[in-house]
Amino acid sequence: MSRRNGDIRMNERGQVAVLLAMCLPLLLLFSALAIDIGFAYVTKARLSKSVDAACLTAMKNLSQGQTTARTLALSSFTANYGTSGLDMNSPIVNVSFSTNGAGQTLVGVTATATIRTSFMRLLPQFQQITVANTAQATRGKLIMTVVLDRSGSMKNNGGSSALPPAVTMFVNYFDNASDEVAMASFASHAKVDVAINYNFKTPIATAVNAMPYAGGTFGPGGLTLAQMQNDSVTVLQGQNVVKVVVYFTDGYANEIQDTFLCPASTLLNYGGYDSGSSVDSFDPTNGTDWGTVPTNGTYKSDIPYTSKPDYCKSSTGVYVKTFYSQQNSTQESFTRANVTAEAIYRALRTTTAMRTETIPTYVYSIGLGSNVDQAFLKQLANDPASTTYNPNQPTGMAQFVPNCPSTQCTADLQQVFQTIASRILLRLTQ
Repeated sequence: MSRRNGDIRMNERGQVAVLLAMCLPLLLLFSALAIDIGFAYVTKARLSKSVDAACLTAMKNLSQGQTTARTLALSSFTANYGTSGLDMNSPIVNVSFSTNGAGQTLVGVTATATIRTSFMRLLPQFQQITVANTAQATRGKLIMTVVLDRSGSMKNNGGSSALPPAVTMFVNYFDNASDEVAMASFASHAKVDVAINYNFKTPIATAVNAMPYAGGTFGPGGLTLAQMQNDSVTVLQGQNVVKVVVYFTDGYANEIQDTFLCPASTLLNYGGYDSGSSVDSFDPTNGTDWGTVPTNGTYKSDIPYTSKPDYCKSSTGVYVKTFYSQQNSTQESFTRANVTAEAIYRALRTTTAMRTETIPTYVYSIGLGSNVDQAFLKQLANDPASTTYNPNQPTGMAQFVPNCPSTQCTADLQQVFQTIASRILLRLTQ
């Protein structure tokens, strides 16, 4: 009995050996297949990353023309793909440009890579594997107003010389033919320097280089004009649009605008400068300083109210001693602290309104020098670093250039504008 069982066991071992000999080639083939397919997946991932980068690069550089955009896209693809011993030859890359039904530019990038196999090459038909990837992006239309501080303090901190080249460089990132851009500025009064339109690069460069620097900081007025400019653009049905406001300042928002009885209804700007404590009134059309707002209610008979609107009488015949605070829904005295708090409130209210429109606005803010309210600028932009950040509204960004005046000021300001341009261009391709 024991000998018979031993024969059976020897028989079984022989059968296993035969089965192993029969299955081993298949096991090796499947292992080889897994390795080569794994290499193909790695190549596919590299190809996908490189195609996406090339597509984004082409889209970002459309303002330089399709030839330049294609060249830079191909360079981006090569830099991201790198080299591999698996490639039989360099990948074949194609960059194409077209337009959609709304007239917006489409960028398409396709790439094909052929890799040699390591184990599957034993089979003639599997000596190489070809993988491909495609990316397409629509370049949205940009509707943007750049709001610039031209207050007198800009002459003392290097801002007056650093701002023109930075703004000129900034607008050159965008497309004269498909984007619409405006420029507004503010000091003791706010104005539209370049109305929103196509072909904006040269007009904005000319305007910013000719901008005078004097007066206070009527920031809320600049933002109101930006909202009006952006909202004046007609958006076609199905059009991919990104609305942006870029707000630049070197000081506090400390001036506002209201209508007073003098005795007729008269529009006045009032507030202060970056230093001092008085509240002055200003001509809303040209920023002329009409002097300190009287707060004691005494009539000055030697100067008629018609010659200097800061001597406004109320309907009861005495000088205006208070202004209406929209923030607190009450009358408040003309103190620098009260007016500055109201200016900040009105500026923030305007940007919140822009962010909650049907086509929401992305707000970016830039503070130059050390005399800026960083918390206010972060809140203005709805920067994630702000204590009041609202994730349900478009996320912007606040940037600061503290080393002004210095030899770094111009370069630092250009870097900040470049960073914001990159963010905007990324928005346009999403």
